[in-house]
Amino acid sequence: MKKRYPHKTRVLLVNITRLGDMLQATPTIAGIKMENPDCHITVLVEKQFAEVCKVIPNIDEIVGIDLNFVVRSISREKDGIIDAYEYMTEMVESLRGKKFDYCLNMSSSGYTALLLNLIGIKRNGGWTSDEEGYRVIESDWARLFATSVFHQNRQYNSLNLVDVFRASADVDIHPRNLLINVEQPSLDHCETLIHEAQFTNTGPLIAIQAGASQGKRQWNPKQFVTLITNLIEKHNARVVLTGAAKEKPIIDPIVEGCASRNVVSVAGKTSVPQLAAMLKMSDVLVTGDTGPMHISVAVGTPVVSMFLASAYGFETGPYSEGNLVLQPVIGCGPCNPNKPCSKPDCHDTISPELVAHLAISRAKGDVFEVASHLADPRGVVVYRSTFDEFGFIDLVPINGQPQDPCARHRVAYRKLWLEDLGGFPVQYTPKTSGLAVVDHGLEGLSQIGECAIHGQKLMDTLVQLVKDNRTTSGQLKSSNEEIAELDRRIEELGFNYGHFGALTRMFIFAKENLQGSDAVDLASQMKSIYCDLERRCQKFAVFYAGA
Repeated sequence: MKKRYPHKTRVLLVNITRLGDMLQATPTIAGIKMENPDCHITVLVEKQFAEVCKVIPNIDEIVGIDLNFVVRSISREKDGIIDAYEYMTEMVESLRGKKFDYCLNMSSSGYTALLLNLIGIKRNGGWTSDEEGYRVIESDWARLFATSVFHQNRQYNSLNLVDVFRASADVDIHPRNLLINVEQPSLDHCETLIHEAQFTNTGPLIAIQAGASQGKRQWNPKQFVTLITNLIEKHNARVVLTGAAKEKPIIDPIVEGCASRNVVSVAGKTSVPQLAAMLKMSDVLVTGDTGPMHISVAVGTPVVSMFLASAYGFETGPYSEGNLVLQPVIGCGPCNPNKPCSKPDCHDTISPELVAHLAISRAKGDVFEVASHLADPRGVVVYRSTFDEFGFIDLVPINGQPQDPCARHRVAYRKLWLEDLGGFPVQYTPKTSGLAVVDHGLEGLSQIGECAIHGQKLMDTLVQLVKDNRTTSGQLKSSNEEIAELDRRIEELGFNYGHFGALTRMFIFAKENLQGSDAVDLASQMKSIYCDLERRCQKFAVFYAGA
């Protein structure tokens, strides 16, 4: 893999907010250690998550930042603002003193970017800011992350965000799974919970996570009742419902609806380490796209995961071999995570009978095929997670070919980014070449490519104007206006032809990250960005033709 900063000695990893994000960082953390055995890794997290980080391996130091204190102090105004300033000054000085030589900021927030600018770490793999506070994204892979999560582009992405961040940290060698430590006291606690349940069935232990971060991503409780009844009565299963105490209003009615001694709720009865232990003891977890899904993967328990509403399996799916992902085929999915949904039709594409079949099948062993009459690929695609030859996780359909108009674009983009950003020797068999391919799926691509070629010519003209002492301010203004209009046109094409929004968004991020003040040097950088866009258009056409 092409690397910018392969050697690291003192690393700061910023991952402020959620447990799931922290777990998804574990392949990167482990990979940095594997490639740099003497490296010291410090993780900066919000104070409330510092304790949880202690169960994550390969971290040498945990620094908790109390953002709630900062917010409370600022809200008090007057002396409170001084308290906040002194706290942050002390934090910055402390982090500066650790003399980090590399930072990966996995948080895209503006305040972490500003914080890193104050710390002054020279080599970065994620978000930081310049002296004026504007966002800076040095790594092409980090730009790809920002591009891929832009809502219009999500359905065309097939690179898991774990791999995108890992690549942005120049990590090639890595464990092909998430990681978390499970200790004996936690296992003992869960053994007691299982014993107290007094199950009468003797079949597989199936864990179920019914709650989700958003209501629209949470399967109907009645569906869970049907699922659990099927597992208990037809497959002799024992069922444990996991969750936090705040999820009891969701979970308790499910337990009551099943009315069986073979289903028990441990909601609110397990800490994070204890939840990890419970999932390790289970044969399989049925879940949505949740934190417990990532914990289950980290302890080696396979998952059957339903990616409903805004959840997208290619983006945040389970990161290990052999998990099952159910992705509804529906015109509005994956929907915008920031928008509500009054009628989540995607839920109706998944039947409790299908989930029960997959859960029991996976509890007994690996699953490589599902009959299409059990899961019609026109309504839901069942994917199996696997790793490609370059160590990037992928999802392979196992219930027939998906009826998905974006599938061919996903294949082409995957090959494009692996070759163009990673330098991997991607294999393909082109049926034609260049932009001459005639296909509705390539509509708009030639126009973007032509704009990229025109932009290179404009940069050559601009350099000539800058170097010529006879150039007037009016000529420079006219040239800059023409460039601005061209860039606006490229962005417009990305919106009008959504399947190429990823190409134009990468162009926009690269343009926003021009560095320096010398006009000729800036023009040279900008010409390279136009060249990148032209090259990617040409490569995409070839990869699409061979998909």
